Amino acid sequence: MKSLFPDEAMGRLSRLRLMEIGVALVLTVAALLFVALTVWAAEPAGMGVADAWARPTIGQGRSTAAYMIVLNKGDEDDVLMSARSARATSVELHQTSMTADGVMKMRPVEGGLAIPAGGALTLKPGGTHLMIMGLDEALAAEGELALTLEFAKAGPVEVAVPVRATAPAGAGADPAHH
Repeated sequence: MKSLFPDEAMGRLSRLRLMEIGVALVLTVAALLFVALTVWAAEPAGMGVADAWARPTIGQGRSTAAYMIVLNKGDEDDVLMSARSARATSVELHQTSMTADGVMKMRPVEGGLAIPAGGALTLKPGGTHLMIMGLDEALAAEGELALTLEFAKAGPVEVAVPVRATAPAGAGADPAHH
């Protein structure tokens, strides 16, 4: 019986099919590389944030504090220079300390906060924190506050900060201070 496809036609069909498979493989590898590079580029220069939270405002208050652990996953030291929020007129880096008289004193931090390569900066109640002032409206528990942290080398990093009455488990916060 004679084949419907001569040997030459079968050879061309096989070569064509092999080319289709080859092109599909090349396009798949290119797509995977694109996705991998996009994910890698989306990692904000090795900076990360863990256990972020902000206190709800009291009554119609327009000020609060935010806390978090800032992780420098990069190979270079960096400095948290400032922070901002579209919902606040001002966000300042603050340090709380105890005076010799036993009085807690809060003051703005000048020059930023250093974060060594591979290290972390803990912003917590009773210590260094972000003071958020002039909010456009009161913050209620279970809400969220968008902040932008500005680093000397990494540049801006967006953070969605949950509003909570208490610190997340493991955040090591003393709830009596801000």
